[in-house]
Amino acid sequence: MKQSGIRTLIYVLLIGYSIYVLLPIVWMVLSALKTTRELFRNPFGFPEAARWSNFVVAWQRGMADFFLNSILVTIAAVTLIVVVSALAAYALARLQFPGRTPIYVLLIAGYAIPIHIVLVPLYQTLSRMGWLNTYQGMIGPYVAFGIPFSVLLLYAFFIEFPKDIEDAAQLDGCNLWQMMFHVVLPLSRTGLASVAIFQSVAIWNEFLLALIVVRDDALKTLPLGLMTFQGEWSNNWPLMLAALALASLPLLALYVILQRHFINSLTGLSR
Repeated sequence: MKQSGIRTLIYVLLIGYSIYVLLPIVWMVLSALKTTRELFRNPFGFPEAARWSNFVVAWQRGMADFFLNSILVTIAAVTLIVVVSALAAYALARLQFPGRTPIYVLLIAGYAIPIHIVLVPLYQTLSRMGWLNTYQGMIGPYVAFGIPFSVLLLYAFFIEFPKDIEDAAQLDGCNLWQMMFHVVLPLSRTGLASVAIFQSVAIWNEFLLALIVVRDDALKTLPLGLMTFQGEWSNNWPLMLAALALASLPLLALYVILQRHFINSLTGLSR
């Protein structure tokens, strides 16, 4: 009975926290379906008549371009981060080579350095390379700053990876690359999905680096685009909330699709 009571209390707390987290999202979507007058007159009520046209207008007034830019930058950066980090983490976890320990220490140091400290030299470097106001000017730094955390996460994952599976693959005639791409990585999708989710959220919402790199409206990602959108439609709150809802949708969809892998990684289940 005592265990049942504790379990019930845990469920009540989790349900309460879930409601606390979901309420702003629900309010954002409901408010986006109202008129400006209706929003200020009844901010917490249901819309009298759902105005789905707010989402259409927000999409047509620039959100579509910002949305596509964020998708392009996020997919490119996350793909590079996952591939490079998986190879580097596996090498650090399994291979013995000179400089292995210093490289691992440098990765930890890289993870500890915040982006704000290196903004000035980073800007100068990108300027000399001609990467300002380009996609690669955003993707390159995102990859560089995302690799240390991803390598550390996957390193811990590969350390716990069953060595017997790798030995069996070698006995079947697999070389190192075949074993990596046909055995290890397919069985490590939980760790890879966790890295993809963490990095996708970070890159999708990143504002500061994109602000100093991008000037052209045609290249702006969603965080910058929302700032521009707010300047143009600051008096139309339902339209602004519709734009925010559109910006939130991909991350919610990503979590729903990969939630099993994400939850398994947090609970320590490797398969």
